Amino acid sequence: MSDTSETLPTDRALTREEQNKLLTELERSNQALKEFAYIVSHDLKAPLRAISSLVQWITEDYVDVVDEDGQEQLELLSSRVKRMEGLIDGILQYSRVGRVCEASSLVNLNTLLPQVIDLLAPDPQRYQITYPTDLPTISGDKTRIHQLFQNLLSNAIKFNDKEVGEISIHCAGPEDNLWTFTVSDNGPGIDPKHHETVFQIFQTLQARDEYESTGVGLTLVKKIVQLHSGTVWVTSEPGLNCTFHFTWPVHVDA
Repeated sequence: MSDTSETLPTDRALTREEQNKLLTELERSNQALKEFAYIVSHDLKAPLRAISSLVQWITEDYVDVVDEDGQEQLELLSSRVKRMEGLIDGILQYSRVGRVCEASSLVNLNTLLPQVIDLLAPDPQRYQITYPTDLPTISGDKTRIHQLFQNLLSNAIKFNDKEVGEISIHCAGPEDNLWTFTVSDNGPGIDPKHHETVFQIFQTLQARDEYESTGVGLTLVKKIVQLHSGTVWVTSEPGLNCTFHFTWPVHVDA
C-alpha cells in the first residue's frame, strides 16, 4: 500500500506567517512564565511568611511554657519554612535565566571574583580559596556570570567535609576560541554515577537535614553556561576531591 501522507520539506525557509505564529507562541510562553513567577512569589510565599512570623511569636512569647523538646520542634519547623522559601526562590531564579537577561557586557573576572567571595564571606580559618590574578575579561550577562561563580563556590564551601577546605579556581586557554574554567575542592567528591544527576533540578546527594540545599544551584550553573554557548561537566575522586569544569566562548553574543 502506498503512503499518501504529505511530507513537508524540513529545509525550507519559514514563511512570514509562520514566523509571526512562532513569535506569538513565544510571547505567550513568556507571559505564562511571568504569571507563574507571580503566583509562586505571591501566593506561595505569603503563607510561608505568616507561618514564619507565627513560629517566631510562639518562640518568643511562650519561652517559659514550651519545653526543650517543643523548642527543638519549633526550630525544625522554622528551618523547613526557610527551606521552602529557598526552593521557591530557586524556581524563580531558574525560570528567569534565559528569559530575563541583561545586555551582554565585558566582565573582568579579576574584579568580579573577589566580589563573589566577599559576598559569600567564608571563614578564613576554615576555608582557603585561591585563584590567579590574571583571569580574563569575558563577555556575557554580568548578573548570570556572578551567579555562576557564586553557586559553584557556595557548593564547594557548603559540602566540604575537611578540617580545612581548599578551593581553587583556574582558567586555561583560550583554545578553539574557548576559555576553560575549573572550580576544584578537597571535599567528599561525587560518585561517577551521580555526575549527570547533580545538574538536575532538586537533586541533592546529601540529606537535607544535614545540609540546607534546594538542589537548584548546579541546575542554574548548567543553564547559565549553556545559555552562553558553553558546556559544563564534573570530575571527581570520591572521598578526596571534586572539580567542576565549564567552557566559555572568548566572544559571546548574549
